[in-house]
Amino acid sequence: MVSSNDGLKCRFETAFDGLECVRTCWDEAVIRLGGNIYMSYDWVRTWWELYGAGKELHIFLFTLADKVVGILPLYIDSFGWGPLRFRVARLIGANIPPKVFDPAIEETFAERIFEAVLVQLFQEDKCDLLSLGPVSELHKPTAQLPGICRFRSDLVAQCRTKTEGVHSVFWLPPTMDKYFEGLSKSERKKRKYEFRLLRKESDVKVDVLKDPRALDGEFGRFATQHTAQWEGEGKAGHFGAWPRGLEFNQALVKAHGPLDRVRFVRIIANGKVVSNQYVFAFGDSWYWELPARAMGPQWERLSLGPAGLITTVEAAIQEGKRRLDGGIGHYEYKVKLGAKEHQLFRIHILANRVGSRFRMALFNALRCVLLYGYHKIWYQRIQPRLPTALRKPQWWLWLRLDF
Repeated sequence: MVSSNDGLKCRFETAFDGLECVRTCWDEAVIRLGGNIYMSYDWVRTWWELYGAGKELHIFLFTLADKVVGILPLYIDSFGWGPLRFRVARLIGANIPPKVFDPAIEETFAERIFEAVLVQLFQEDKCDLLSLGPVSELHKPTAQLPGICRFRSDLVAQCRTKTEGVHSVFWLPPTMDKYFEGLSKSERKKRKYEFRLLRKESDVKVDVLKDPRALDGEFGRFATQHTAQWEGEGKAGHFGAWPRGLEFNQALVKAHGPLDRVRFVRIIANGKVVSNQYVFAFGDSWYWELPARAMGPQWERLSLGPAGLITTVEAAIQEGKRRLDGGIGHYEYKVKLGAKEHQLFRIHILANRVGSRFRMALFNALRCVLLYGYHKIWYQRIQPRLPTALRKPQWWLWLRLDF
């Protein structure tokens, strides 16, 4: 435990053992400080249990007068041996799969929190690189990182911020009438017509499944439908793309279901689930994880993808939520349906040591080789043409080096 004269304290932990007692105040702080579910206690703990082997856990909990003002859950990954050993610190969760990782930090204390973390990582733990991200432009505390890096030039050689694409957010109005008013006239007319047509041709109902006793079974059905949809398009789908992707999401549902955080928003036509949206609820927000839908000509003409998203927006509004996080990446249909896109950034902070600069250059070169030789050529172009049984999730080494 480290403390300052004004009472700001840092609790530094290297294991989850004994942290169960702070679970509630951890999550309350994440919500209060504008973090997201990907920084919640049960999300980072679940990720660590599945993916943390061989890595070093570093959790920083900052408090002032027993009030949590900052949480940075990090891990250190090491590559190479001897003088070529390269140590990288990253947020827990990065990046299997990539999400918007906005850590819970009170802006007033951001500089002091980041300074304490840099001292621990670069001075005590001999890390070479701190990689933070993807972080949203909406996350104000990280804007203070360049300033503290310049101030601590004895520790930091370089602080670089690079763009990482966008993420979409639906800022939700209080009613669906207000939501539709925000769409273009043609888009509003088209979506209402398609849903009327669906109701005309089928006995349709929309429901939100969140009963913890039913979630495991529903997730299994969702995963089967999601995978079948993508295999029909010659792709692996989410659970085939990421190592242990199915197991990780099963564990997430088990952890968050009893906390009333898991939702499946379903469109049921003639007794069959034709659209299913896998969602997490946290604070005043919903987080849209993955969609699944029925395949076939009779469904394609009804645009079940947009219909599923609109029903998710409606269900979130009915729960009184203020935002629906639509995930990473640019999707034109989300923009047409009212999403606002916000820039994502990744911040690289390099230790002020000659060896760190050399190792950064070396492993960055290796990363570039894998980016083109493995990811762009093998994984994206060659592997999709192979029989389904021969396709593999993304390579562990590539994901570790994608810092």
